[in-house]
Amino acid sequence: MKKAENITIIGHADGPTSIFLAGKVHGGKRNLKQKWQKYIYDRKKKRVERKIRAGGHSMEEVAEYLKDVVGCKELDQTTEAYQEEYREMRASYIMQYAPELLGEYAKYPQLENQDAEGFQKFQEAVEIRRQEAEKVPKEVFDIDLRILEREEADLTVRVSLESRYSYIGRSASGSKKKMKKFKKWEKALWRYYGVMQEDIDHKTTRYNEVVRELAR
Repeated sequence: MKKAENITIIGHADGPTSIFLAGKVHGGKRNLKQKWQKYIYDRKKKRVERKIRAGGHSMEEVAEYLKDVVGCKELDQTTEAYQEEYREMRASYIMQYAPELLGEYAKYPQLENQDAEGFQKFQEAVEIRRQEAEKVPKEVFDIDLRILEREEADLTVRVSLESRYSYIGRSASGSKKKMKKFKKWEKALWRYYGVMQEDIDHKTTRYNEVVRELAR
């Protein structure tokens, strides 16, 4: 692993994936390195907040920016790759934003026993809930998803935009040199997306998200 030349980054990973952390890490306390990283991040965050100004753009404008500036191409919505992400995201958003549409499956399953059998039952319950979400008609609940991609030597970039819930997901893989290029694009993308004056005044989810990404 130390000799690997390729790097993969997945940002803003919202989805139907469950991650379990059993027990505490180092007694729940930050080590010296973690404390230093938090200190650096907090300083960057304050600097970003001092400089941030109103002037955000819509998801439609962000899509055009990715095409014109980054050189991305939009993924055809009839492809299996698009349909797979669309199904997963729509089901995830139903569970997150409209669980009442799932009837008896509205309540998120509980992990009753932390053993192999308990985890298996929990995963099965989560899968059933996801399948029920997929059965909800599009006329009742739908999303507006666009996927844009760029591929070149040693670099693959993919950006998912969902306008109804203001979601920006990014993933990239490639050599270390090309990943530096991607990180510059990524920062520029978040600056372009930006915030409105209302976001600044009320410290909205969009404001916190943009600040976090620019300080990261």
